[in-house]
Amino acid sequence: MQGLVWRLKALDPQASESLKVITYFDALVNSRANAEMLIGGAAVLCDCSVGFAMDGRSMCVDASGQRVPEQQGEWPSKAFGADGRAWIERASPGFVNDELILERLAIALGIFWDRTSPVAATRRAIETIISSESSMERRMEAAALLHLERSGSYRVHAVPAVMPMPGSSAVVHTEFGSIRAFIRPSMATALQDTRAGIGLAAVPQELDRSWQTALLALRITSPHHPIHNADDLGSLIVLAERASEATHEPADVTALKRLITEQPKAWRILEAIAETGSLRAVAGQLNLHHSSVQNRASEFTSALGFDIRTQPGRVRLTLALTLFLLSTNRFD
Repeated sequence: MQGLVWRLKALDPQASESLKVITYFDALVNSRANAEMLIGGAAVLCDCSVGFAMDGRSMCVDASGQRVPEQQGEWPSKAFGADGRAWIERASPGFVNDELILERLAIALGIFWDRTSPVAATRRAIETIISSESSMERRMEAAALLHLERSGSYRVHAVPAVMPMPGSSAVVHTEFGSIRAFIRPSMATALQDTRAGIGLAAVPQELDRSWQTALLALRITSPHHPIHNADDLGSLIVLAERASEATHEPADVTALKRLITEQPKAWRILEAIAETGSLRAVAGQLNLHHSSVQNRASEFTSALGFDIRTQPGRVRLTLALTLFLLSTNRFD
């Protein structure tokens, strides 16, 4: 490595310094340096004060390694861990390697946070207990760390990761976007003012099934129905689980997508028709004139190719709406 550094220095001094920065932080990480040592090393490299904040605490040191108060300012910063942030107290654009130092510092602090933080340990335990790939032994170890009773009844709640939630959680990256999972007693109600899917109740060793059903429930939420409990979905759970295996899109879903694209406001009327027993009830629910709803129902019937005003048609509409949500809902 030293030979490589000297050869690079002869060709490109800036590249040489960059490699030294990377090597320096790799050495600190490998020696299991703590957070103060990491920001102290960064401060020496920058020759200015460097700080970090995570898990509700913060620290700042100057180039001599002494702790100093954080100075207020719009400093360059990088995020790490769940809610951590590292910064260099030098205004942009700064020196040549400031950005690289900050980037490697954030990576190193993220590794330190993952090794030592109770929050990180809890996150890993949640990830383990909801994963179908975890062994039973590992799930029970995770249950003990999370203080779950062996025979207790719990549910996994799934919400979009962009929504901050109180309490311990884990962000799971799925093909539908980043989803935040947290575990609550089975009788606990869903947190309001968010979109959420609530999984089936289960004992700790079966919370992977609760997670799967929570994710399905979240995927069929809509603006007017932002919370779904898997208990209320019945056979729709089976339908949702099998939907991804289909090789062709059902004609009803294709027609529905075309209708929603042409008339975005049609969704709320269709949703109400699927839920209620009469068009008069739909009119009352949406505060529309009965004749207006009749005209729209006739128009939608023609567009979809089946009569949504009949009981069989409403069942068919319900299935089409569910499949539409499953295929279009994303939480990025």
